[in-house]
Amino acid sequence: MNRVIGISGAVGAGKSTLVRGLAASVPDSTAIHFDHYERMTEQPIEEVRRWMEAGADLNRMPVPGLADALLSLKHGRAVRDPASGAQVPPASHIFFETQFGRQHAETGQHVDFLVWIDTPLDVALARKVRQFAGEIDPRNSAECAAFGPWLEGYLENYLDVVGGLLRMQRDTVGAKADLVLDGNCAPAELVNRARQAIAGLSS
Repeated sequence: MNRVIGISGAVGAGKSTLVRGLAASVPDSTAIHFDHYERMTEQPIEEVRRWMEAGADLNRMPVPGLADALLSLKHGRAVRDPASGAQVPPASHIFFETQFGRQHAETGQHVDFLVWIDTPLDVALARKVRQFAGEIDPRNSAECAAFGPWLEGYLENYLDVVGGLLRMQRDTVGAKADLVLDGNCAPAELVNRARQAIAGLSS
């Protein structure tokens, strides 16, 4: 049976970069992403706050079809990515980008090996803001004018709700990881360290 390797970390920790690097360098591999299935971020921030105040039960987070997709890939059946519409082929190594690792029971039960990228939250936030800023077209005055108010709202939500969720994630998901990587390291080094650990699973 194919093996699911979960890649977890905070927003901005470097999950996507690591998954891309591993999928490009590990033979017979494919990738699937929690974000392409989740529906929580479609909810108003007030709903997210209430969910957090009620205990932030990760098993109440809707990710329709994701558990079935993971199971299909493990058994050698291709699935379709709901975000891009592209076909995700099965492979021996299934790199699963997931914020919640084994703590989300419905999908976590299919994770065979979990990697946690341990990136300081201030560094992760700075990386994410830099990414957002880099996506703004400096020639588009309307985009530039809208970015400041949008960023203010993003940071307000981070201080009010998201930061608390990330600390909870670090203390629960990271604690259950099979491999912890230093998120301050260069992406190429993270890929190499993860590859070494993955190679050891088959030896």
